[in-house]
Parts: sequence; C-alpha cells; structure tokens
Amino acid sequence: MVTFIQAIILSIVQGITEWFAISSSGHIAIFENLFDIHDLGFVVYLHFASVLGVVILFWKDIVNLFVEKKWSYIFKIIIAVIPVAIVGFLVKEQVEKAFSNLIFVGIFYIISGFFIYSTKYARQIKRHPSISDSIFIGVSQVLALFPGISRSGMATGSGLILGLKKEEAIKFSFLLAIPIVFGASLLESSEITHLTLGFPALLTSFTLTLLTSLLTIKLLIRIIKSDKFYLFGIYNFILGVILIVWGLTGGFY
Repeated sequence: MVTFIQAIILSIVQGITEWFAISSSGHIAIFENLFDIHDLGFVVYLHFASVLGVVILFWKDIVNLFVEKKWSYIFKIIIAVIPVAIVGFLVKEQVEKAFSNLIFVGIFYIISGFFIYSTKYARQIKRHPSISDSIFIGVSQVLALFPGISRSGMATGSGLILGLKKEEAIKFSFLLAIPIVFGASLLESSEITHLTLGFPALLTSFTLTLLTSLLTIKLLIRIIKSDKFYLFGIYNFILGVILIVWGLTGGFY
C-alpha cells in the first residue's frame, strides 16, 4: 500500500523521469523496491497525468495534424506505434519480471546510456521523418518497454541519429508518446480500481505529476536545442553501473 508521502515522491519522480531520457519505469522500479511496494494501479494513474502534459503543450500541433489534413504524418506516427504495441502485448509478463531484477535494470540503463550518448555525433539533415525513419523509431520503442531504457530517450535519440532537425525530433517524439503512453495506460486502467489512496492524495499526486511533467518537457526541449541531450547518456551509464553493483551485493528482492 502506497502512503501519502510515498505517493508524493513517486509523483514527482514520474513527472521528471517520464520525459527526461532517464527512464521513468527504471526509476519507479528503484523507488518501489526501496519502499518495498508494488502498486501498478498507482503507476498507471500517474501515466495519465504525464501524457496530459504532452497534450497541453503540443495541442496546437495535434490540432494542426487534422485541420491541415497531414494524413501522411499521422500515418508515420501510426507506423511507429505498431512495433511496440505488438511486442508489448507479447512480452508483458517478461517486462513485469524485469522490474524486480536490479541487475537487468542496470544493464538496460547502460544500453540506454550508450545509445543516448551517441546522439552527440548526430547531424541535422532532414526536416521530416520518412517511412523508414518511422519504422526505425518505432522499433526503438520496443526496447523502451523494459525498465532502464527511456521511451523519450529512444524516440528523440533515434530521430536525432537519423538526422532529423532538433525541432522535428522533439515534435515527433512527443506526438508519438501520446498514443503509446495513453494506450499502454488504458490497457492497464483496470488496475486503478485497486487503488486505496483517498481522493485528496490522488488529486495531489495527479496535479504534482502534471505540473512536474510540464516543467520537465519545457526544460528537455531547451536541453535538446542546446545540444546537451547526450548528457543523459552519461547519467544512465553511471546509474546502470551502480544498480548492477547494488544487485550483485544483494539489492532488491
């Protein structure tokens, strides 16, 4: 059972790590094990708050896709969603088991670290993603199913590595996040019925996650535009090493 204080901490952690390229699932796994709790319903609930932050900040881009009838762009987003939707359904149990294994989480963080750091050498040569770019970005999202590999990091990082301009990599990543995060949360939404927190705690948690998400997204955009996105790779690598050492010395379960 999540206490009010734990709920506040997890809400802030979710709001920050969902959009920074440092894996929200990895951090939630760490904190859940530190607190000796596992409340999937609460995590799902917080994800709805996170994705609302994207909708608020990118509502003009969302509306323009339909008003200007950018069906080709919408199709590319759909293509990028398909791989993670299919694989996510097939490996659901394996993903859930990975949350309790500190060494696995650490390995995934190191993989993510190397990938994100490689964006330091990316060159901007494209204004819009191609069909093949969408497929590549979509496949990268499959890895992000596992704790320690950031969905935001893989999507944005893939866009940068493929040569997309920063603004386009940012926009495509966040527009892609809406169906992926919302869809995954919707599939697990039945877990929310098991929540034991009272309404004041739930409202506070939702609000904190939403506000933190809004601030984090704005800051992330600045970081990407200032060519500092690769620094998340260093953070992930260091955290991955720490988690592996912790796991080998008896951390987690």
